[in-house]
Order: sequence, then C-alpha cells, then structure tokens
Amino acid sequence: MKKSAPSITEESVPQAPESEQAILSACLDSDQAILEAAALIGIEDFHSPAHRKTFKAILDLHGKRRTVDPITLKVELTEAGELETVGGAAFIGRLVDAPCGRASVREHAEAIREKARKRRLMEKGLSYVAACRNGHTAAELTEAGAELYREALAVDPEAARRCKTVDTLLSDYSESVSSPKLRKVRTGLWSLDDATDGIAPGEVLTIVARPQVGKSAIACQMIVNGAAEGVPAVFFSLEMPREQALERLMQAAMGLTRHQVEGLGKSGFKGLSPTQLAALESIRRCIAIVDRGKSSIADLDASMHEAAAILGRQPRLAVIDFLGLLGSGARNVALYQRVSEASIDVKSFAKRHHVAVILLSQAGRDHDEARSEGADHLSIDAARDSGQVEENADFLMTLWRPELRSTLNTEERAAKRGQLKGHLVKNRRGPLPRLHFQLDAPTLRIHDVAAGEEA
Repeated sequence: MKKSAPSITEESVPQAPESEQAILSACLDSDQAILEAAALIGIEDFHSPAHRKTFKAILDLHGKRRTVDPITLKVELTEAGELETVGGAAFIGRLVDAPCGRASVREHAEAIREKARKRRLMEKGLSYVAACRNGHTAAELTEAGAELYREALAVDPEAARRCKTVDTLLSDYSESVSSPKLRKVRTGLWSLDDATDGIAPGEVLTIVARPQVGKSAIACQMIVNGAAEGVPAVFFSLEMPREQALERLMQAAMGLTRHQVEGLGKSGFKGLSPTQLAALESIRRCIAIVDRGKSSIADLDASMHEAAAILGRQPRLAVIDFLGLLGSGARNVALYQRVSEASIDVKSFAKRHHVAVILLSQAGRDHDEARSEGADHLSIDAARDSGQVEENADFLMTLWRPELRSTLNTEERAAKRGQLKGHLVKNRRGPLPRLHFQLDAPTLRIHDVAAGEEA
C-alpha cells in the first residue's frame, strides 16, 4: 500500500491574512490599488478561499469598467452565488474596516506572494517525500527534485540576483551605464570621485582614521552631498544619538554652527534663506536616520526595509558609523576577528541590498603614543591592524589632521587649522592619490582644496 504525503495543519501553512485583508480593503478604496495589486499577485496567491473569491470579484468588476466599492462588490458576489460562502455582508464590512497600516499595497502584495511561494514549495516538498516513500524510480525522483529546487529558487528573492546569464547581464549593464546617475553614487568630493568614478551598488568605501579626526564629519558631508543630488540614503548611527546625527547633517547641509542649528530648532526652523531651505528640504526628503546602538547585520537588514518604507524608495547609499559597534554574531572572540567578520558582513549587506556603502572604521592605537594623536599619515597597515577591513573594501581611504599634533606651537597650529588629509590606499579602479580637504570645525563642513592651497 502506498503511503501518502505527510499531513500539515492549517496553522503551519504559510499565510499572510492581515496583508490579504489589507489588499482587499485598499482595492475597495482605490482603482490604483487594484491595478498595482493585479500586477503583483494573482487570485491563487491568496490563501483564504473567501479572499480568493473576493479578489476575483473585484477584478471582474474592474474588468467590466464598473465602480468597485462595498455595494457593487456585494452585488457581484451575490450574482455569482458566493456572498454567503465568503461570509456575507458582515465579511465585506470587516474588509472596509480592515486597517492597512503603514505598509504600502506593494509591501502587502509582496508578503502575500512570498507566502504563496512557500506554500507551493511546501506542497511540492511533501509530494517529493511521498514519491520517495512510494517507490518511484531514481530518474523520476531526480526530475521531481529538480522541480522542487526550481520552486525553492522562486521563494528566494536573492537567487535571481546571485545567478544570471551573460545575456541578462549584458542587458542590465547596457541600461546601467546608459544611466550613470542610477548606477553609481558620487560623494561630492571631486578629488575622491575622480579617483573612484563613484561608488557602485554593492561596493564599499571604508574610511579609516584615529578618534576625533573627522570620520563622521566627512561621512555626513558625503551623505548630504548625495541628498542634494536626490540620492536616497540611510544613516546608521550606531554611536551618536539620532538627534546629534541630525544636527551634524543640518550643519553640513546649511553651513551652520551647532548653536545656530539649535536656535533654528527653537524657532521652528523659521527665517531660513532660500538656499538653506532647499538644503534642509533635500535631507528631509532623502535621508533616514537609524539609531540602534550596537547592532548585528540582521538589524541593519531590517532597518533597510524600514528606511525604504518611510522614504518611499530603495536607498542607494548607506552610511555605517561605525564598524566597531557592528556585531558579527560571534561570541567570545578577539576584537580583531570580530571586526574582520563584521566587515565581511558589510560587504554581503552591500551586495544583498544593491546599495553603495560608506563604512567608518577606527584605526587601532599605535605603540608610539604620538602617532595615535591622528596627526600623522595613515598607511594601509592601520586598517590591517584593526582587522581584515582592507580585504572587504572596494575603496579604502585613510584620514589624518596635522593640527592635532600636540607638539605644535600656536602659530604652527594656526597654519594647519582645518587641514584634513586623506590617502586612497586601496582603489579597485586604479589610482591611489593623496587627497586634500578643508574642515570648517564650527560648521563641520568639508570641501576639496587643491594641493598647496590649504587655508
């Protein structure tokens, strides 16, 4: 006697009942929601029979160019003899009252589609188990296994991005190079951008410096410069509270001191010049700040989805401040190993979310106390001393500030004030130039200067 496939309980079946209700509720309120939902999911993607029948009725009404609302839906279901089977007028009333929450129609549809794929995978998996028990031939099992694997790939949204044919890649490449603004993110610091040609999705620019040199300041300047060009970004502030991160972004965007920003905040941001108003609007529209404290890469994954939801589009740039507070998930391991594993996670994060990443990393203390002040040139060895940061970066820039040298006299310090030196010590695209920036300490604004032209 052949054995049947193992049974599963209703509770164990993958399903998204809240999203199914939210989609139907949205469809009763908007023709645009119907079009968007129909483009993403089908009738069979709904798990609930009542929801499947209701979605079919909505699509039928829309196809007949009739108004879709609770009254017409009730009539359509009645004429089809399905009103009582879905739960009657009370069921339609519950749909009207169903909360859609903050998630969009697309997000609810994607949740429904994902659960439907998993249900199909579960069904095929159970059928495969039954086939193994029922004495099928090796060839039959191989074919059934291949079908199961194909279904598993459909459940994994990353699979299509990880493995592509050259034919598909040629088309993607042609499209991306034809629209460079959609492909690479530029930092707005021309000397760095000239050397790197911008940061492409999946690439990581790691910035290494001693404490208090200006890592966060230059990262804020880069993300603000991107916002001015309309680049949606997320700032993972693992060290600073979000209010301080916001202050720094506003300083960099508007060229104001911290006290001036506080004053504007107290006035409700009144009295801004047109230029300041445009700068504030760009960061308001384009930047999401995530304040998580010490986090794992899984936390950052979740926050990327949250940021996409509140920005209304997928971030193209992510700034992580800083690597030392990013946990690798490993316990009881040395700092060097933990930082190394976390930097590997960041590279995977960049590829997984198809986002350009700016990662801040702190250089380890030097045996020579004077060299730990942050005033001396940093070589690539400074990154290596803190962990395998270099290996997982596409670009690696070190920073130092000559004015931090404790042995300078007043005149020497004044001559070097604001000088911020950089060295691109790793560049997958070639040149390794020395870089010269000017840091305005009161406003934390940073800009390029030509060699020899520092203030």
